[in-house]
Amino acid sequence: MKTFPTSAVWCFGILFISVSLITTGSSEVQVVGPADRVVALAGDDIILPCFLKPNVSAKNMTVNWTRLNAKAENVHLYDESRDSYVDQFPSYKGRTSMFHEELKNGNVSLKLNRVNLSDAGNYSCLIPTLMKETTVQLFVGAVFQPVISINGTKDWGVVLKCESGGWFPEPEMEFLNSSGTILPADGPPEKYKASEDLYALRRHVTVDQTDTNRFTCRVQQPEINHTKETEIHVPGEVFIG
Repeated sequence: MKTFPTSAVWCFGILFISVSLITTGSSEVQVVGPADRVVALAGDDIILPCFLKPNVSAKNMTVNWTRLNAKAENVHLYDESRDSYVDQFPSYKGRTSMFHEELKNGNVSLKLNRVNLSDAGNYSCLIPTLMKETTVQLFVGAVFQPVISINGTKDWGVVLKCESGGWFPEPEMEFLNSSGTILPADGPPEKYKASEDLYALRRHVTVDQTDTNRFTCRVQQPEINHTKETEIHVPGEVFIG
């Protein structure tokens, strides 16, 4: 009957224990993303959060960020303790980075500079070493300052026109007086496309003379929780004509 040398048995045991520890350790580490989507405005620099829990070092791991489009786009690759841009999708060139000093704390988040509407979507944060990943959703909006102007007179009132283009998603528009009361507009807003992706609005309101003659056009987009306002002061003599 053959027997293994004591040294061989000892080496095999050490190898078995090491593999078991690696497997067990990997199964305990989780790749965690944010609970909610990341909301940004076009032009912002933003962070797509991704962490290892518990906070183990990722300095010697591979981190692969991809955008889950119809065809996956390579966004950023950290491999062999350095960044690699060999197969990076062209639209992300020069716009991605990771927090190298934070890798030791399990922070594998991605910074994306100058986001645009086409960056919106789902991003995968994959750690091949652990065979685990999480998904981060990025929503990108766009806003534009409204322009309000005098558009003539009507009876004893003055007609104000407000326009605002360059919004995404489609916004809402309303007029307010100086006390913050919403004024009834002259019909529904005129909606049109400012470009292929951006929305624009135009609306009119007839206002009567007040103590202040100050009126505000407010444009807001609840989905991205953003509001833009412009105030106008109508000279008293305009109401007389």
